[in-house]
Amino acid sequence: MATNVKYYCMGFLADGTPSVRTFANTKDVEKENEKYIVELKQKVKEMSADELATVEIISAEEYNMYVNGDGTNTYVRDMETGKPKIYVAPDPTQEELKAQALANLESEYNAQKEGFKKDLDTANLAGNTEAIKSIQEEFMAFNKAYEEAKNNIIEEGVE
Repeated sequence: MATNVKYYCMGFLADGTPSVRTFANTKDVEKENEKYIVELKQKVKEMSADELATVEIISAEEYNMYVNGDGTNTYVRDMETGKPKIYVAPDPTQEELKAQALANLESEYNAQKEGFKKDLDTANLAGNTEAIKSIQEEFMAFNKAYEEAKNNIIEEGVE
């Protein structure tokens, strides 16, 4: 992306995630105008509701890495070196895994429940009492298996 901006002032969260940013005046940055830089960093701090770990003047190239990545990877700030590094998502927590497993189970349950409803409607329309009874029994067993699976996830988690 072509731009005439050479520098930005960007705030970063403690994990290196880029947050708020604004343009930085090239002349003031290159002349190392301390008053301007301090005021600009303060302005960026005030722009964010989050607590920023650091606010820095960065080049347009670094800015582009943080905002657009490289086409394959997303970047965050390496809080030790101050340079962009490839973002590696953390492993999900047990609570996140549990929530995902419960959501998947719920989705599967709802889809199969709809199948039972359609089958029951068809049996009702046909007046097939034997099929109705069979569908109801299957549905009760299905509900029991669903509740057991749900409780198992809640109590034991997922691997």
